[in-house]
Amino acid sequence: MAIFLDVSAILAAADTADLNHDAARAWFERVDEPLLVGALTLGEADHVLRRELGPAAAAALVAAVTSGAIRVVAPTEADLGRAVAILEGAAEHRPRLSDALLVAAAERLGVQRVATFDRRPLAVLAPRGPRGERTFDLEP
Repeated sequence: MAIFLDVSAILAAADTADLNHDAARAWFERVDEPLLVGALTLGEADHVLRRELGPAAAAALVAAVTSGAIRVVAPTEADLGRAVAILEGAAEHRPRLSDALLVAAAERLGVQRVATFDRRPLAVLAPRGPRGERTFDLEP
């Protein structure tokens, strides 16, 4: 099964000063499932990596994508429609479009695992199972 990456997991792995750096590096070293990143999340990660760590960090992320280590998932029109519904349904939490698109793409692809250190947005937006439980497994 695949795992979606959130910006916080990418940044933590790249930034040695991040409090979650060691946990992120250890997680990336042991995970053997396919890694996915949403196209909007990739753009957001590029921005954050350039701002925080410089262009070499952003280039390393692109290298991971072009090598096949991470696969980019483009949003479909259906994902965009679902993201709008997610944003409207959780408006009081002020969710970001990138998080809503991650949720929409994960639903479409049947992905239940998300690597993130910023758990609140995805915990709020994650779809609910038959007993009302959130269906995402948030890692590491």
